[in-house]
Amino acid sequence: MNARRWIARRLRREALYLKVVVPALLVVLLAEWLWWWIDVRDQAELHVPGVGLLFFVLGWYALVRAVRNVPYTHAGYRAWLAATPWTVAEPLPFGPAELDWPDAVILAAFLAVYATVPGHQSAKILAVFFFLHALALTPTIRSAANHVPAYITLFGLALMIKLWPQPWVCALTGVVVYLVVYDGLRLTLARFPRPGDEKSEAALAGFDAAKAACGWPYDRLLRDPGESAPDGDEGRALTPAEIAAIDLEKVTMRQGVRFADAMAWSLLLGWWVSCVGPVLFPGERYRAFLLAAFPVFAAVCGLIRIAIYTSGYRSPISPWGRLLTLRWIVPGYDVVFLGPLLTVAIPSTVFIIGLLKDLPLEIVGPTALAATLFIALAAPPSLRRWRLVGRHRIVPGVQADQGDDD
Repeated sequence: MNARRWIARRLRREALYLKVVVPALLVVLLAEWLWWWIDVRDQAELHVPGVGLLFFVLGWYALVRAVRNVPYTHAGYRAWLAATPWTVAEPLPFGPAELDWPDAVILAAFLAVYATVPGHQSAKILAVFFFLHALALTPTIRSAANHVPAYITLFGLALMIKLWPQPWVCALTGVVVYLVVYDGLRLTLARFPRPGDEKSEAALAGFDAAKAACGWPYDRLLRDPGESAPDGDEGRALTPAEIAAIDLEKVTMRQGVRFADAMAWSLLLGWWVSCVGPVLFPGERYRAFLLAAFPVFAAVCGLIRIAIYTSGYRSPISPWGRLLTLRWIVPGYDVVFLGPLLTVAIPSTVFIIGLLKDLPLEIVGPTALAATLFIALAAPPSLRRWRLVGRHRIVPGVQADQGDDD
């Protein structure tokens, strides 16, 4: 009797899924029975709507299941749980964040229904589910500074796309990716609660006089360089003596990108292009895509870097002033154009040399794209150094306008 109550209680938690999944499965079963009854099952186009509905509901289930029970995706749940003595060694009150036996039952139902479709490949059900489920959990994992599991997950997801023509290999890869995600999720929950987790959504959105926008240029001078005040005094107004004692080289930039993150994102870009490109653009179309995408991507990265660095920071002397004073180059300011120049020049050189040496474009293209992103993120000067010691004049920019609007 206790076992029945336990099973019933667990199934009630899955009521949302069952209200959507069960009707969809019944519709697909009814359609397949209808095609069998009128003896037209050999016409493949008749099965397309049912299969589409099946995979659509499967994708919905994978995404909702990934975020529904995780505290970090619900501000109210997060604040309430942070006020309790809960630890990762105990089960979550509103249901497990990791996959459990009800999920296995639901997936088995999807597999059973899909097996009624002629020419089915059941492994695709598992591959799609694990891909979307892991993809939805990756931002939650990375938000808790678990970068390594998040990057490994993204690497594995691209590999799954590459292995899509081999469904069972793709599905097994999905299982491995989920194990990495599960480990990252456990690490994330082990760090719960973090400072600020106990605040409710209303409290986080409330007005804080210590953090309110003061207008330009005060926000730019005092709040732009760092995410928090020294010694953990976040949001507290600083005295003149404390401001003078700040070591500017140790102030972290909110907009900065770590070297390791720049390297990881660049490698992931090249890997995703090499894995996803041939699937989306088979044959010669993939080569044409690489030839067209690289120059556009290099130009866009260079322009975006210039826009970020020069928004609100102008040259200390106008173009006419440079001509009249013969100061055609201002090293302290013109260094801002070094990063965009390297972003375009170095990958272009690699790309052209690779083509001249008859290297495979399938290798040269992703490598050049990865190099472009890496240089755009990591080339000197860093955003922190530029804004703190660059030879520029500060003018109202995008960030100041946004602060005034708030």
